[in-house]
Amino acid sequence: MKISKIIFSVCLAYWILGCAPEITSYQLSGTIDKIEEDSSVVVLAYYNPITQKSTPLDTVRVDDSGKYHLTYEWSRPDLYRLSFPGRQSVILAIDGGQKNVVVNVEGKRNGLVEIQGSTDSEKLIGYDLFRSESKKRLIDPPYAKMREARKVGNIEKEVEAVMEYATNSKLHRKELLDYTEEKIGSSIALYGTALRWTGDDEVERLDQLVSAFENLHPGLEMTVQMREKVERFRKVAVGVKAPAMNGKNEKGDVISLVESLGEYTLLDFWASWCGPCISQIPDLKEAYASFHDQGFEIISVSVDREEEKWLNSIEKLALHWKHISDVKGWQSELAKDYNVTFIPFNFLLDSEGVIIHKNLHSKSLQTTLGDLFSSVN
Repeated sequence: MKISKIIFSVCLAYWILGCAPEITSYQLSGTIDKIEEDSSVVVLAYYNPITQKSTPLDTVRVDDSGKYHLTYEWSRPDLYRLSFPGRQSVILAIDGGQKNVVVNVEGKRNGLVEIQGSTDSEKLIGYDLFRSESKKRLIDPPYAKMREARKVGNIEKEVEAVMEYATNSKLHRKELLDYTEEKIGSSIALYGTALRWTGDDEVERLDQLVSAFENLHPGLEMTVQMREKVERFRKVAVGVKAPAMNGKNEKGDVISLVESLGEYTLLDFWASWCGPCISQIPDLKEAYASFHDQGFEIISVSVDREEEKWLNSIEKLALHWKHISDVKGWQSELAKDYNVTFIPFNFLLDSEGVIIHKNLHSKSLQTTLGDLFSSVN
């Protein structure tokens, strides 16, 4: 009897305090239709959609018939990236009990994917298919118009395309959140959608999604990550003082946001490889020329990964305002602090560093600045 009581007490204590997660052997297998002989391996990695970072777990060679098989130790619900020959990769959301998951792929970039044994992964694949369709319908057309207008030197048409791109980008992300609420809910696939959250008008909807998820999945690292992201959105909302920012400029000197504030300051997130960002540069130059003498400043924050391309673009495009970058691409802490996951993205700050507008693209920036400075004078 005493032994039974001791065992019961120990178990109760473990239940209250929380035990180490049970580690179970899980299986991933499948077939690749098209095999490249020089790269016939499959790589399994943990995937963090917020930092977009993959942490390799294991690698397995594909056999002559295109089949592969992985065994790995599972301890908690998580996201995984499976990388295949032919530059194809699949993000999986694997929850408890989904011990035998089959992933068959076409073996080419953006190729067909078939998943069995993981309902959460199926939901995430469905989300990605919808995202692709929405992007083709809303984002690709104005992007193509931008390229064509730039090619023929039609500035007016290019400006129109940039404005259409900005408007459609917002609609695209609203569609994604609508889909997430309807189709994803509290599945762990929700974590896989976090990369494309945008905040602002969506914060309360996101808060409700994450709160429901927290009730079902308390204590998970992904739960903490999503909650932190929602709270960061609140810290970069219109009407809130912008977070501190310090970054190195093209000469390696540290630039401080608080020491660089003008009467109004535009924090402009961009990259040398971003077509829509480059398309907006003529309007940025015009705004800077028109209002800099009145106290308008620009700090361009690059999410470039290659320092040389960043520096060359500044010089080639003759961007004569302040620039900073940590040259980490989408791993950038500067972008993370402001929850920036797509570009172009900008924040307009007042002289105290309070965010007063977001995403003023093309001529809307000059119009807004004109109204602000005229109200002062």
